[in-house]
Formats: sequence, structure tokens, C-alpha cells
Amino acid sequence: MTQISDKVLNKKDLRKVFLLNFSNEGAWDHARGNNLGYAIALIPALKKIYAHDAQKYRDALYRHTNEFFNTAMQPIPFIQGMILSMEEENAKSDDYDVSMITGVKTALIGPAAGIFDAIFLNTIRIIATAIGTSFALDGNPLGILVFLLIFDVPNFYCKYKGAFLGYDLGAKFIDSALESGLMDKFRYATSVIAMMVFGSMTCEWVYVNVTLSFGVGEAEQTLQSILDSVTPNILSMGMLWLCWWLIFKKKLNNVVLMLLMFAFSLVCAYFGILGA
Repeated sequence: MTQISDKVLNKKDLRKVFLLNFSNEGAWDHARGNNLGYAIALIPALKKIYAHDAQKYRDALYRHTNEFFNTAMQPIPFIQGMILSMEEENAKSDDYDVSMITGVKTALIGPAAGIFDAIFLNTIRIIATAIGTSFALDGNPLGILVFLLIFDVPNFYCKYKGAFLGYDLGAKFIDSALESGLMDKFRYATSVIAMMVFGSMTCEWVYVNVTLSFGVGEAEQTLQSILDSVTPNILSMGMLWLCWWLIFKKKLNNVVLMLLMFAFSLVCAYFGILGA
């Protein structure tokens, strides 16, 4: 087998990864997220890494275009840099465990989304909008520039530097983490953070309101208020787990599931079971 040098990619290759991420969300679906944009940004680098092994290139491309990927935009180049470093290790070895590549990617996307969305979308973007809008309301066109400087400069800097940082850490960091036992702790920590993000997003985005009521007059209570007094948003969480079970356990197509949920909601709203 042809030996591959210790470092295959250079700064130009990593810059290309960064630039290709500008169209990252050009294709997005609920089944696999923005996996296509993620994979497209990797293609030139993967071609270079697997220049001597067409089959491994096809396997890598198939892997990244068929696995779910969805996270905040800022850490994506960092994750890609780390994954590309692991792909290099795979190119050197015939017995490299490629499931590690999927495992690291899966472990990172949840916590990264929670952390970077909180920093950039919920904090920096709001501050930038408030300051930029105050300029714009006074008729000052610099309001647009102020917003771009406050939000987009750190946004793009984080993406740009992330590709190099992830690539430099890469596979060697993963190997040392596995040997020291740090990887198990990392996986546990990221799973906890991912579940916290999972729960908070469920509470924020999944809305179920049962309008059925019991009693009369001042003693009247809705079923929703009774359930919320036991565990707030328990129906939202239950609905999410039901959808998860139907998709991953019963292999129900996500489009079919959306149509069924739409029909179910209409029927329940018509008979006064669910409401706004």
C-alpha cells in the first residue's frame, strides 16, 4: 500500500474547507440536517487524502453524505478539521476503525450547537442588532456596518481559525484521549450536554396544549394545567419521544410522520381536544 506523508493537507486546503462552508445550508432536510453542505466542503480535501485509494474515498464520501449532521455554523469547520485529520489516519491504515470518525462527529454536534448558538445567536447577534438598530433609527447608515463588525467578524474568525485548530488537534488528540481514558469522560460529558440541549429545545419548540377541562365555575381545570402541575411540558416531551420511536424503531418515513401529525392535529383541533 502506498505510504502517505504525515500531513497531507496544507493551509490552502483548509481555507477551501472554510470557504465552501459559506453554502453549507444550501441544502437542508429534517432527515439528515445540513449533511450535504457539510460533506460538499470536505470533497476537495477527501480527494487529496485518498488520492491513492479510490475505494476509501468513495466510502468516506458515502459516510458523510448519509449520516445526520446538524449543529451551529461556527464550530462546523473545527469539526471538519478534526474529522479530516482522522480521515488521514484512515488513509494510512487498513484496519482503522472508521466508526470512531462517526462517533466523534456525533458526539460534538449536540454540545457545539448548544454552546455556540447561545454565544452567537442568543447573545452576540442580539447585542449587534440592538446597537446597529440604534444607529439606523437615527438615520445613520453605519448601523449596518456596526452590526457586521460586532457579529460577523467574530463569526467568520471563529469559523476560519476552527478549521486549522481542529486539524491540528485531530487524530493524535483522539488517540491520546482513548489511551488515557479521557475519551470516555468526554463522551459522557457531551452526552449530558446534548441531553440538556435536547430538553431545552423540546420545551421551546414542541407545543402541545390540551383544552379538555373538568369541573365547573371557579373549580374548572384544564387537563393541560393538571399535567403541567405534575411535570411542565410533559406532553411535549412525550410527543417528541413518540416521534423518535416511530422514526428510529419503526422506521417510519419522516415525511409520512409529518403528514400524520398534521392530520392528527387538525382532527384534535376540530373536536376541541387540542388548541392554541
